[in-house]
Amino acid sequence: MYSHRFGIVLLILSSCLFLSACRIVFDPTAQNAEQKEVQKEHRQKVKVQEQEEVAQEGAEEEPAFTIHASLTLDGENMVISGDTDLPPDTFLKISLKPYKGNATVEEIEENSAVTLNEVPANIVGIGTSVQEDGTISTKTFVRPDTSTRYRFELIFEPEGQEEKIKQQLIEQAGSLDELSGLQVIKEADPEDSMVHGDDPVKGYIQTVNIMKADEQNGDGVTLEFESGKHGGSMGTVLEAWGRF
Repeated sequence: MYSHRFGIVLLILSSCLFLSACRIVFDPTAQNAEQKEVQKEHRQKVKVQEQEEVAQEGAEEEPAFTIHASLTLDGENMVISGDTDLPPDTFLKISLKPYKGNATVEEIEENSAVTLNEVPANIVGIGTSVQEDGTISTKTFVRPDTSTRYRFELIFEPEGQEEKIKQQLIEQAGSLDELSGLQVIKEADPEDSMVHGDDPVKGYIQTVNIMKADEQNGDGVTLEFESGKHGGSMGTVLEAWGRF
């Protein structure tokens, strides 16, 4: 009889231990923590996806104003011309940056080539402006070295315009900061805060790649500017004369 009771007690104790183990396995606190972690990962994935979609939309956004320009190479002379729907008297800045000496044509075409500091404005020139009829003033700039490859940039900075031009831009397209298609053309520079503040400089930028004079697209050609901060391809040849 005692052995029978002892067996019942053991059975009850075993059941209690089993139920305790079950409670540990199905602890609602642990289950909630796991669910929260899964939900957190899901929210992070959704956030990243939304950011990628916004970035893609921004990259595909058409600019509020258009610029159609070309650059003709003739020895040491670089002649710019074109047209735009920007307001008359809008100033278009230019920048000439030599590619690093060991940069290959392939790297330049793939936008992976490194550029050096831009040529000083007192050597190459400053920029050009828009005429009353929408044409870009034809202007000749100096090419310092025909044996060097360069990236020539044509830049429009809304915030860098005169007040009357800014007002026209706002009337035509709204806030300067919200012009469609704006690109960051210069990151914020604390050392330059007296000029541009702590915000990045935004605007439109178009480029052409200039090869050495004895290379294709290096002399005796007219190249079409293309949109893009890093220069895009070597430019579309519109006209060739002389040696090519």
